[in-house]
Amino acid sequence: MKNLFVSISLMASAYLSSQTTIIDKKFDEKVIPITFEYLPISQKFVLFSGEKIKMTASLFTTTASAFDVNGKESKLFENQKYYKCTYSNSENAFMNVDIEKSIWSYNYKVYFNNQVADLSSEKIKDMNFSYFGIDIGSVAFAQYQRGAGTIDGAFNDFYLLGFSNQKNRYGINFEKDDIFLEVIELKSGSRKRVQIEKPDLTLLKGDAYAKSKNTITFTSKLNGNENFDLITKSISADFKTVIIYKSTYDFDGKKLKTVPFTLKLENNFFVISNNGGGPLYSVSSGPDEFDNLNINNYLEDKKTGDLYVFGIFSDEPIKKIGERTHLKGYYVFKFDKDGNKLWESINNIDDKEFFEKIKYGQGFDVRLAEYNENLVFSASINAFTEFTNASIIDKKNGAVLKSSFLEYNNNASHEKFSAFINNTYDYKELRNKSFSPISFAAMTLNDDLFKYLKSIPEGDKRLHFTTLFSQQGIWLVETDNKNYYKVLLFK
Repeated sequence: MKNLFVSISLMASAYLSSQTTIIDKKFDEKVIPITFEYLPISQKFVLFSGEKIKMTASLFTTTASAFDVNGKESKLFENQKYYKCTYSNSENAFMNVDIEKSIWSYNYKVYFNNQVADLSSEKIKDMNFSYFGIDIGSVAFAQYQRGAGTIDGAFNDFYLLGFSNQKNRYGINFEKDDIFLEVIELKSGSRKRVQIEKPDLTLLKGDAYAKSKNTITFTSKLNGNENFDLITKSISADFKTVIIYKSTYDFDGKKLKTVPFTLKLENNFFVISNNGGGPLYSVSSGPDEFDNLNINNYLEDKKTGDLYVFGIFSDEPIKKIGERTHLKGYYVFKFDKDGNKLWESINNIDDKEFFEKIKYGQGFDVRLAEYNENLVFSASINAFTEFTNASIIDKKNGAVLKSSFLEYNNNASHEKFSAFINNTYDYKELRNKSFSPISFAAMTLNDDLFKYLKSIPEGDKRLHFTTLFSQQGIWLVETDNKNYYKVLLFK
């Protein structure tokens, strides 16, 4: 009997040690959780909280707190009234929208090196920020490009960057216009404008390349305080070869280098997906569409410069970008910073009858993230059926260490507007609980997290969950959107 108690105690302590409670707080009218983000360089979870703006459904951010892996809290700011806060990918500067000036036009404040830069809508007039992807976990997610966009991904500790055309307007036709780099120095407020060398269009468009009804475009990625990349992609007419051209420029507009990253499939075909690699286009009828840039996306190792390119493929030939086709599997290619391929991981997703129901590549929400010194690939769908397929991939050689598949349901009645977390997805084994699609990948890849979810009683109130993958583990955010909110780290 004594040995039995010892065994139970050891099991309990092992389970408890696998998770750390980072935040456990009750809702307060003056301290309402608003949003959160993970900062991969400082390895901290940031929670933004605030209060309601009178006569509106919006919220002021009054406090930002950063938490390390042990739950130690440090205040980034407090007793403020900010709106829509975001940190730069350098993690040293952040911005907010200054709605005290106007609620109809975007005026920004950028906080850097204990200083504040006021960026009025007039000052940033005709600067196009939409080409700069918003950095999420070392992956740049493209913005909607039919407009000037927001500055979220376009500022660092020293500059705000944008683009314009030869007429000094923010509307840019990549195929026809000259491109100018617009740079505002945050400290002095000075602005300069310089024409940059465009990528070679003959490498992107012609009879040898895949056909698309959208014009050729590009995206950009700010590399902290160092420089920025301009990204274009060519897709062969047979959809078997993709080349990513990564051109690096300094902040004076000088092109420093262009590195090609070449991906090839022997017996399969590259198809687009919702991976953040390119912009979204709204159409008058039918679902939103993506262009050739959404053929894949990449995660960049900020220490080594290695690139992990990810996407999905079909085993059926296709004739044009966006054509509907049955999917076969996914891929991850690893390159060094000079474009040399280090390994490729081509993986079929077999024995899943759900794929036979779906002939719609761009409907797949595809993500890649770092997780405990490895990678997590996930593909989620909400069309005729809902499911997530996820895998842990070895960073060293591309081997699949673990894979999972989980079907779930989409129920719009769960949605609650203006809530801390809105989810409409649920799973039959976890009643009265709602999840984000990436949460299903997390729960099936981490046994302790799944056990924790199962241990929570059903209760009367619906609980909502979402997750973030990181090198330190999985951050689980839990709330009932009314009484309490929690953040736990599963290592």
